[in-house]
Amino acid sequence: MAVEEILQRIEFKYSALETVICGAAAAGELERQINLLECERVFLVASASLSKATDNFSEIRAVLGDRIVGLFKEVRSHTPQEDILVGLQLARASNADVLVSLGGGSIIDASKVIQLALDQDVSTAEELVQYAQSADGSLGSKAGDLSLFKGGSKIRQIAIPTTLSGAEFSNNGGVLNTEISAKEGYRGIDLCPRSIIYDPALSQHTPEWLWFSTAIRSLDHAVEGYCSLEANPYVKGHFLHAMRLFAESLPAVKADSTNLQARSLNQQAVWLSCCALGNLPHGASHGIGYTLGSLCGVPHGYTSCVMLPAVLEWNSANQSLQQLGISEALGMPDQSAGVAVKSLIASLSLPTTLQAVGVEKDQLAAIAAQAIKHPVVRKNPRSLKNAQQVEEILQLAWA
Repeated sequence: MAVEEILQRIEFKYSALETVICGAAAAGELERQINLLECERVFLVASASLSKATDNFSEIRAVLGDRIVGLFKEVRSHTPQEDILVGLQLARASNADVLVSLGGGSIIDASKVIQLALDQDVSTAEELVQYAQSADGSLGSKAGDLSLFKGGSKIRQIAIPTTLSGAEFSNNGGVLNTEISAKEGYRGIDLCPRSIIYDPALSQHTPEWLWFSTAIRSLDHAVEGYCSLEANPYVKGHFLHAMRLFAESLPAVKADSTNLQARSLNQQAVWLSCCALGNLPHGASHGIGYTLGSLCGVPHGYTSCVMLPAVLEWNSANQSLQQLGISEALGMPDQSAGVAVKSLIASLSLPTTLQAVGVEKDQLAAIAAQAIKHPVVRKNPRSLKNAQQVEEILQLAWA
C-alpha cells in the first residue's frame, strides 16, 4: 500500500497572535504591552457598562494617560454594521496606532472589522460588504482574497476580554446586517489581536449569565472542533483538556464568584478551546446559532446552550466514539454526550431549550430554511442536506 494511502495530511496555520497573558492585572499588563510595542496613540473600544461602572476602567485610563486619543463605547450585541461605521469614523479621525478592546465578543469583533476597514481605506457600508461572506455563503467581490492583506495590517488590536466567547483567537469578525437580519463574516490574515490579556479580577464585573453562557460558547468550540471530520490529534488534545477544565472550574465559580483561581482556569479553557479557530470547520450548533442570533436576537452564548445538546443527540448515531470521549472529559462517562453537556449547562442555571430563550415554535421552519444555507451547517459531521433535517434538530432543542 502506498504511503500516501496510509498517512493523513495535517496542516495547521498559526494565527498572527503573538502573546497571551493570564492571571494578571489588566492595567499594568496593558501598559507593558503598549510600551513594548512603542505605541503612542491608543483608540479604546470598550463595553458601555464596563466603562461606566468599574474602578478597573479608571485604572486603565490612568496608565494610558494622554496616549488615549479616542474612546468608542456604543457597540451593541451582535455588532451591528451601523455601529461599526460610527466607530470607524472615530478611529480614523483619531489617527491611532493601536486599538485596545475591552469587553466581550461584540467589542472584539467590532475592533477587528474597524481594523480591516482602516487598513483597506473603507468608509461606507457599500465598500465594507465587498469584504463580507454572507450567511447564505455568498461572497462580496473582495471576500476571501487574503492577498489584499499581504504585508500585515496598518494597525492591530490588543484585547482584554471580559467574557469567555473566544472571539479573541479568531481572524474572523462577525457583523449583523440589521436590514436583512443576517450575519456577515469578515476575514483577514491578522484580524486576531496581537496580544490578549486575561484578568480574572476584571471578569467579576461580567454578569453571571453572560460569563457562564459564553463559557458554553467556547465549550461548543471545543466539542464541535473535537467532532469535526477534519480534527487531528494535536487539536483533539487541546479540546479534551478544555472540556475537563470547564467541567472542573465552571461549577467552582458558580459556587463562589470570587474564586479568581477558578476564573483564571475558565479563561485558560477558552485558550485551549479556541486554538484551532479558522483551521477546521465547526458544525450545526454553530451554524444554527448564527441564525438564531440574527433572526431571533438570541445571545451567542445562549445559542450554544440550547443547540449543542440537541446537535450532539442528532449526530450520535455517526460519532459514538467521539461522543464517549466528550462524556468522559466532562466527568460523566455513563451519560451520552448530549446529556452530559446539557447537565453541565443546567447546573449553571442556564437555558437548555429554545422555548426558554423566547423562540416561538412557529419560527422553527423559517430558522431551518435560513440555517441550511449557512456553510458551517453544511460542514456538520452528520450530513445535513435539507431544511427538514435542520428542523429535526430544532425540534429536539425545542423540548
